[in-house]
Amino acid sequence: MASLISLCTLKPWKTHLLKHILTIPRVIKLPHLKLKVDFSGWRIPILIPVKYFESALLNIEHVFVNCDYFQVDYAIPAPGYSVLDIGGFLGFYSSATSRLTGESGVVYVFEPNPLVLSYLARNAEISTTSGARVRVYPRAVCVEGGVVELYVGENPAVSSLLAEHVELFTKINRRVQVKCTRLSSVLRHLRYVDIVKLDVEGLELDLLREASDELNRVRVLVVEVHRDLVETSEVEELLINHGFRDIVVYTSSEMPYQVILYAKRTLSSMRGYRDPC
Repeated sequence: MASLISLCTLKPWKTHLLKHILTIPRVIKLPHLKLKVDFSGWRIPILIPVKYFESALLNIEHVFVNCDYFQVDYAIPAPGYSVLDIGGFLGFYSSATSRLTGESGVVYVFEPNPLVLSYLARNAEISTTSGARVRVYPRAVCVEGGVVELYVGENPAVSSLLAEHVELFTKINRRVQVKCTRLSSVLRHLRYVDIVKLDVEGLELDLLREASDELNRVRVLVVEVHRDLVETSEVEELLINHGFRDIVVYTSSEMPYQVILYAKRTLSSMRGYRDPC
């Protein structure tokens, strides 16, 4: 594991201060607020919905303070990388990643939740002003294609195709019909991906199994494992069986019900590999 002090430079006290500041626009009923967050020497602009500011602040801490997706050096994108972000939420990970991939890289983001899609799209648009390319797809990634029911939580960060997962952490706010595409189809279309970040609220093992024949198109996997539904050991075993090595399981004190599993494969075992340089 690498020291990431230079990467995640947002101080925790700033998010605590933001929590108090954000009560002001909430009282006067502003729809959103634009902030700038520190990340690896940049001041990244992000738009957050005031209605969901608690969820947004937790996600800011998740990405920019605790660096939960960047705890291992091989999972840090470099210029020219292609990154697939499945479960983009408000787009904070994509905003951070697009700064690292730069003009020659690209970030593909999938997010089905209609409550947050406009903010994700706007944050992606803000990111592109730095020259990075971010492409947003308003779809769920599923085991089967077609149309499925998404259970949207009162905390919109906890929205899933699995009602029992949502009900464990929050109340179901609404049910919406969303379009689905298979992970295997996405990987075949992209041909090769440097990093896949997978946050699908309890469906991670099912998706990896569905796409198992295409996982050799992926160099690095960053999988958020939700332990109420998925055994970390099963994910680890599947990835080892499909050629992934250097597996690291990271547990954040801020996320007691989930872990981040990192895994990579050698370039010699890649299908469709191209040198980003």
